[in-house]
Amino acid sequence: MSMKERLLLLYKLNRIDKELHELFSLRGDIPAKIEDLDSEKKVLDERAVEIREELETILGLEKNVISENDALLEKMEKNDELLRTGAVKSNKEYDALAKEIEDAKSRIKANEKALKEDNSSRKSEIENELLLIQVQLDEINAELEQNHAELKDLTKQTGEEEKELTSDREEILKQIDQSDFEYYERISKVRFGEAIAVVRKGSCLGCYSSIPPQKAIEIRMAEKFYSCESCGRILIAEELLTA
Repeated sequence: MSMKERLLLLYKLNRIDKELHELFSLRGDIPAKIEDLDSEKKVLDERAVEIREELETILGLEKNVISENDALLEKMEKNDELLRTGAVKSNKEYDALAKEIEDAKSRIKANEKALKEDNSSRKSEIENELLLIQVQLDEINAELEQNHAELKDLTKQTGEEEKELTSDREEILKQIDQSDFEYYERISKVRFGEAIAVVRKGSCLGCYSSIPPQKAIEIRMAEKFYSCESCGRILIAEELLTA
């Protein structure tokens, strides 16, 4: 493939990219809004999962404490029954059972205090935060639904044209050398999609800088890639487009 053909392919690609960019620009900041809202939603979802796991841990501890208290109460009732029925045969055994009962009471009291003061406070904080997160998620989801609907309407208006341009772009890309495309992409990124500039009457139409006469002749000969010394765009002579 000649250099002229390579240049013309890049020029055609650039024209398609410019048209696609114009179509995308009709969407305004809606895609960016959707991206931001998705990011916010992700952060809130992750936070909700995190504190729900903490809540599950607290509920699990509460369940264990309640089970322990039930077991202690059952043991206390049995020991108390032994003491009341006179089944205890010695003072030592009596004192041991009485101590077990007192120790169980102390343990139950400590457990109930922990449930009320420590776990209850944290549970309330988590539940309040989950309610707040849900309110924020509802607002974000409503905004997302609205923005997606607006984007769908805009895309519907330009969908066929976008589809056709994208198909044309894919066909052209099949013909472009990979190194040429990478060169084009590097410039396109810094020139906001305008990687190619036409040279007309000794001027770069990308930035309107003058091109030295000798260089303008070389650009028309199209024996290699030339770039504008002012804007960096790939240059193509207008004569090549009409030849």
